[in-house]
Amino acid sequence: MTIKKQIKIIKQAERNDSQSDKGPTSVRKETDEKRNPGTIVAEWISELRRKKVEETAQGFHSLFGKAA
Repeated sequence: MTIKKQIKIIKQAERNDSQSDKGPTSVRKETDEKRNPGTIVAEWISELRRKKVEETAQGFHSLFGKAA
């Protein structure tokens, strides 16, 4: 028994119309930037650096804060 699969042919004009219905391109660009692995890794690095600075500042104040 063979099952025939239907293939829909989309013309270029129909494709352009369907893409314009999705919304403004700026919204799509923002979601693409959020998914960009480079951006995600950069955010992780900046977060780790910020935590390290906070922990260092807390340690410094606990050691030398009492002497002042």
